[in-house]
Amino acid sequence: MAGKHSLNSKDYFETSSGGNIDNTDTKNEEEQQNNNDFQNNIIEEQFNYAKFKDNDFDEDYYDDEDRSRRKAIICICIIIVALILAIAGFVAYRMFESKKEDTNTPEEVVEDKMIATYEGYDVLGKIKIDKLGVEQYILDSTEDKALEKGVGKLYGGTLNNYGNFCIAGHNYKEIFENIGTLEVGDKFTIIDPKLEETTYKVSEISSAEPDDLKALIQNDEKVEITLITCDKLSTARIIVKAEEVVEDTEETTETNTVNTVNTNSVIDSEENV
Repeated sequence: MAGKHSLNSKDYFETSSGGNIDNTDTKNEEEQQNNNDFQNNIIEEQFNYAKFKDNDFDEDYYDDEDRSRRKAIICICIIIVALILAIAGFVAYRMFESKKEDTNTPEEVVEDKMIATYEGYDVLGKIKIDKLGVEQYILDSTEDKALEKGVGKLYGGTLNNYGNFCIAGHNYKEIFENIGTLEVGDKFTIIDPKLEETTYKVSEISSAEPDDLKALIQNDEKVEITLITCDKLSTARIIVKAEEVVEDTEETTETNTVNTVNTNSVIDSEENV
């Protein structure tokens, strides 16, 4: 039995050699397949990379195109805004010119009546001193707050009526600062609530201490105005008294009489001749 199943050396060698050859071929085929797979993978990766680059190029191209489109839109918007501003400027200029032409021939606005109150105080009238550039409402109060807004009635009766109407004001620039520079004979105007104007002529300029009240004395036979303010250089008060300017009816009558007499004399002389 043993001899029957045993193999000689030649058979063993052939058998062993044949088995090794088959195994080598199989390995070679596997290596070849692996190489092919590897090469395929490389090719696929290269293809994918190329495809990715193509896609990236396309995206950059479209991004550039979008940027160009946005720039074009922005330029168009800027042009439209510039046109709108130019049109608006032209219209505004025309309106300004038309208003300027209107102001060249302004219509004089005449007040029907004076305002009743100013800054919370009753208004009695208005004083205008053209020589000093002063125009202030006369308020029915001499409180500090009132005198900050204008001048106030200190004492007296009715405005532009018989008696001595006394007006006090601070020595501020636009109020009574320079009334001490007025001279006898200078004139100013007092306007009552009905807008009736009365002209006054300065008759006296003096100063007095605060406890000297002579300037407030009333004279029912005259229509007087007394302006009072502080003296910056002392404790004294500057006082300006003025009297109503009466129309020169008497002088006009006398002038007419003289002219009539002269005319009659000439006529008599001619008749005598």
